[in-house]
Amino acid sequence: MAIVLDGSLPDSETDALPGQATHTRFAGRLKRNSLVPAPVPGDYSATNVATNHLSPPVTIAGTETSAPPQSEVKKAGTAAEIERRLVKESFARIVSAGPAVMEYFYARLFTVSPRTRALFPLSMTAHRERVFAALARLIWSLDDPPRRTEILSRLGRDHRRFGVTEAHYAPFIATLRDTAEHFIGSEWTPQTASAWQATLDYVAGTMRAAAEDDAQTSPPWWTAEIVSHELRSRGVAVLRLRPSQPLPYQAGQYLPVQVTRWPRIWRPYSIATAPRPGGLIELHVRAVPGGLVSNTLVYHSDVGDCVLLGAADGSMTLAESDRDLLCVAGGTGLAPIKAIIEQVLARRVPGQPRKVTLFFGAQQHFDLYDLEDLQLLESACSSLRVIPVLSDEPGYTGLVGTLPDVVGNLGLFENTEAYVCGPAAMVTRTTALLAASIPEGHIHYDPLS
Repeated sequence: MAIVLDGSLPDSETDALPGQATHTRFAGRLKRNSLVPAPVPGDYSATNVATNHLSPPVTIAGTETSAPPQSEVKKAGTAAEIERRLVKESFARIVSAGPAVMEYFYARLFTVSPRTRALFPLSMTAHRERVFAALARLIWSLDDPPRRTEILSRLGRDHRRFGVTEAHYAPFIATLRDTAEHFIGSEWTPQTASAWQATLDYVAGTMRAAAEDDAQTSPPWWTAEIVSHELRSRGVAVLRLRPSQPLPYQAGQYLPVQVTRWPRIWRPYSIATAPRPGGLIELHVRAVPGGLVSNTLVYHSDVGDCVLLGAADGSMTLAESDRDLLCVAGGTGLAPIKAIIEQVLARRVPGQPRKVTLFFGAQQHFDLYDLEDLQLLESACSSLRVIPVLSDEPGYTGLVGTLPDVVGNLGLFENTEAYVCGPAAMVTRTTALLAASIPEGHIHYDPLS
């Protein structure tokens, strides 16, 4: 079911800059709105036959829970390899069918399980494209056990916030299998059917297990109240949120957010603060043309409104080292960089300061929306240096140019951890230039796709 509702892929609505992980929120005044949506139950009275498609959980190579007899190891490994090969080869026929695949899938799913429709946004066009991309990513990862398990586990955890329950898996898996059979056509042999069923059983089992484990320690979502809303520059707002209960995260990670105006639509935004005792979370949001969630947060939200937050995610977190930091942030890509800088400064060891250099870039001076706060932080911490860079402001007396050019012209960086976030083109060029003097493992940025 997680693939059906995949919220981990980039959305067609770019509510935040590329290179900055972008996720959603749920806004509505706390005094007016109840923000505890009950999971949507499925109508499965017509799916008994579909449920029978499911066979007992199977083992795919790399996921064994107990060692089989030695005499069976080679045979089992070979069988698993054949299953993966058959699935990947037959999937090529599905790919060639294009958009018709997801149109057929959803038409069939909503017929078999009508109430499942309530789990999805009203507009399905972009959603269908994302789902197909997610399915392809999963199929191509079948030969990489750690990767496929990571994908499925994340999806299983993430989709708790959509109201997905145990009952939703059966119609989804059955419909996906039937869709594969329909588009594979004459090549759908008993062997191919068995391979797809084994793979889909593994998909469902891994997702269920991850969701069940996550439910032991975390709610499916957190309600948070907006306690501060500042319009800092053209189309950029800084919001501070107070979650109703502790929300664990690491500096540099992002949160999915949903607003009441657009239910079932989640967008990711990076957290701009390191974890604090009071639990307040700061988000930097840029409104983009046509952005449903971003425009709601920037222009149609106020103190007292509430949002829903999903679990934190993201890999651009503070490395365990004593190296100095080079930080490069473009636009609202500043958010996770600022959180990481706060974390470093909070861990200061007397007599052993880590130097932190931040290049904060924008087109014109009014786009440096958080420069005042950064300069206050700089004045309080001698180890921090903030360097604003403008690319399109005649007469500016500071550093002028694009961030990659300015940073690249500084020369070699030694004993440094680099963190880069912002527009995709900037991140790509900057990391390529830094790779000439900084080892790959010490250059940090979130995936751009």
